[in-house]
Amino acid sequence: MANTLHRNFNQVADAESARDALLAAGFHSSAVKLNLHEVDPAKVDITTTAVNNIMKELTPGPDVDVASLAHPAALLTVDADTDDERSRADTIMQSYGATEA
Repeated sequence: MANTLHRNFNQVADAESARDALLAAGFHSSAVKLNLHEVDPAKVDITTTAVNNIMKELTPGPDVDVASLAHPAALLTVDADTDDERSRADTIMQSYGATEA
């Protein structure tokens, strides 16, 4: 049974490295898809800005770009034909910092 995994990455470079590792591990290029999350500044409204500012004030430690934390940079999708492939793909992606989509 085919399974599709969707994983988010905070850094595009991590997603690209995970994709390269999946291809090197034998996953077919047509089964691995990388989509970049692009935030359109024109679509950021006043509410989003306010929430980001509040979250920044509530986040302890050095300045953190709350917008980058709230919006992953890339989504990597893998089609796996077996449970073993699904497990291998998930392990590879997690090693590059993937989180559940």
